Amino acid sequence: MVLVQVVLAAMGGFPAAMPVYERFGLTWAGVKQGQLWQLGTHALVHGNWFHLTLNVLAVYLVGGRVYHILGGRRFVWIFWVGVLFGSLLHLLFHPAQPMGIGEIQNAPLVGASAGAMALLLAMTSLSPDSRMWPVPVSGKNLGRGLLIGSLVLFLLTPGLGIPGLSAVGAWLVELGQGTIFQMGHIYHLGGGLVGWLYVRRLLGSPVTLKQLKEQRERRESIAS
Repeated sequence: MVLVQVVLAAMGGFPAAMPVYERFGLTWAGVKQGQLWQLGTHALVHGNWFHLTLNVLAVYLVGGRVYHILGGRRFVWIFWVGVLFGSLLHLLFHPAQPMGIGEIQNAPLVGASAGAMALLLAMTSLSPDSRMWPVPVSGKNLGRGLLIGSLVLFLLTPGLGIPGLSAVGAWLVELGQGTIFQMGHIYHLGGGLVGWLYVRRLLGSPVTLKQLKEQRERRESIAS
């Protein structure tokens, strides 16, 4: 991801490197033309360094915990299935003109945020009683809040034309907040659902904070 961003930055970044974004970012037109690699390559491309940093930190900090608990194989599975499922939902439901008719067209989808969301929801499901710094809420409530928030923001998208909800979204656009509808909220939701459902199926019932402490104590006693 970092190497790709270095190349894009050398080309002038977005929108100067638009041909690269259109080639490797995710677009419905590209997929219909047989460019199926976009379902994976878009996760390696980011809009700018800030976008990349957020995703890398999320994958490193949250994904590292998932890696140590579930192992590398499941870590990779959760990340990439989250990316793929989020991509499919984005292609199917994200409108071409998210801010409404007459506004700018939707840009190619880029970024690994669906994979990061999958890992985050996996972590909150693995440890529902833990406090997820820096947010002072339990993992369970954080996970639910992220899923609900992504769904609500998606439903408010003016381009969907949902009565009432789209009117609220259009009001936000008038207030100068239209950029929030350029984000892939349905993409994030799809990734989050993958992480949440995978752990729910894997464990059957959530792991409590007490159980995690007991498991840690057993490992430490064996190591000593």
